[in-house]
Amino acid sequence: MSNNKLLKFPSQRQLVDRLLHLIEFNHPFIFLSGKPGSGRGTLCESLLGNLPEKVRVVSLIGSAAMKMADVRQLLLPQVVARPLFNPQDALAESFFRMLEGKPSTLLLLIERADELPVELVGELWSLCRHNDTLPMPHQLAIVLSGSDVWCRTQKSLLKGRAMPALELEVAPLSAPEQRIFLYEKAKELKIPTALLPKLKVEEILNVANGHPSTIMQLLEDIMTDRRPKKRQAELPVKKIAIVLALVAGGLLALSYLLPALFSDESKSTVLAPSQTTALPIPVSGGDPLTAGGSSNDGQSGGQSSPNASGDNPGGVVRDWQPDAKVLPKAVESETLTTESTNYEGRRVVISDEVVQKLMKQPNVSGALPTGVVDELTGVSSRAASTETPSTQGLTAQAPQSATEPKARNTAPVTKPVAKPAVVEPAAAPAPKVALTPTATLNKKPRNHYSVQLMGASNTAAVDKFVAEHGLTGNVWVYKTQFRGSPWYVVLQGDYANTTQAKAAIRKLSPALLKGQPWPKSFAQVQKELKQ
Repeated sequence: MSNNKLLKFPSQRQLVDRLLHLIEFNHPFIFLSGKPGSGRGTLCESLLGNLPEKVRVVSLIGSAAMKMADVRQLLLPQVVARPLFNPQDALAESFFRMLEGKPSTLLLLIERADELPVELVGELWSLCRHNDTLPMPHQLAIVLSGSDVWCRTQKSLLKGRAMPALELEVAPLSAPEQRIFLYEKAKELKIPTALLPKLKVEEILNVANGHPSTIMQLLEDIMTDRRPKKRQAELPVKKIAIVLALVAGGLLALSYLLPALFSDESKSTVLAPSQTTALPIPVSGGDPLTAGGSSNDGQSGGQSSPNASGDNPGGVVRDWQPDAKVLPKAVESETLTTESTNYEGRRVVISDEVVQKLMKQPNVSGALPTGVVDELTGVSSRAASTETPSTQGLTAQAPQSATEPKARNTAPVTKPVAKPAVVEPAAAPAPKVALTPTATLNKKPRNHYSVQLMGASNTAAVDKFVAEHGLTGNVWVYKTQFRGSPWYVVLQGDYANTTQAKAAIRKLSPALLKGQPWPKSFAQVQKELKQ
């Protein structure tokens, strides 16, 4: 802070001149008193700037954290170039020992002395009294600055010296001096005049009450923000409403997209095994019914192989015909009975109805088994003995072409019928899962949550999912719309918050976790039920 402008004021200039005179001629012990903010620090700076060169200055700015040993360590090194002292000794003892009787001109200037230990004033007063007793006393002056109350109290305690302690009070600035000081400092700080209207200036002067530091503080507060404060903008209610609407729309879109993504992934995992199922192993070399038979069968197979290879060049087993007519379940009629002693005593009973249906099927040969023909026509058992073992063994499994020459001439050549290697029983259809009544789901608290296990576009997938995981009776199923098409959602559980719902998800089986279940609020469920 510059103090050139302060020295132009008559009161302040006179005070500095008086201090210089006392220091140079009378060597006093002076208290510089004044209220906080009266400009004591600025006066001390002005005094130091106008001292003669012959005066050596020992200065200190006190603080409440300093102890007496700290004060000695800060003051004594300024007295001589290479000091040697004990911080625990009194100031007077160390001071005169270091000077070694050489006359010196010194000024001890201590600012904020009222914040330093109380014994400091006593040691400085003892220093002055001891200096007075020397044959060649040092030109020593001591100036202590502090509050007016502290200075008056300490001054009254100092006795025993011919020249008593003095008190100089820093008077407040007069009204004209305040105004001049304000405008000069505002000019130095480059504060625009627009920020200092007349009303603002009067307000600052009234608050400062003649104290320069208060004026400086108020000007610095103005300098921190040179732009006039604008009126606070009104709350943009419309923008906030638009943002909230966009956020709600985004969340709603995610609530539809996430179930669709999870259901597509689960559907692809379910369909993957059926897409990668291997085809039946090809069977080459003619009629599969005669494969692996006896030597006689091999001869007969050799005779029929040209026809088979001509009709089925690839040698691949024929496709299974799922649309074939179903045979009657009960075969109980005693119309026709065949019995063979060469087939481990097994007995086969074929009804007339079965025979008629076999005759009507286009893919089955019209010729009856040899044993049946012999039994119907009454031919002797000699003709039956000419039948090969393989023909007798296959009579109970599938109808074969007659082996008689007459039958081959009269009946058309039939293609061998492929028989699947292993025929597994068809899986029973999954039980139908009924939709949960809308009223049941609408009664649920809107702030509660459930766990969405899956979503599908048809009820068959839902029935299969519920049956596979054994969820019958433990889930809710409701219908909604997704992209204009029906959508079926499977829910499980009623939880008070998302934390409980997530904990329930972690307890699900690994098979259910593959579908990536997720918490869903009943508020969303009830909203989807209205679609």
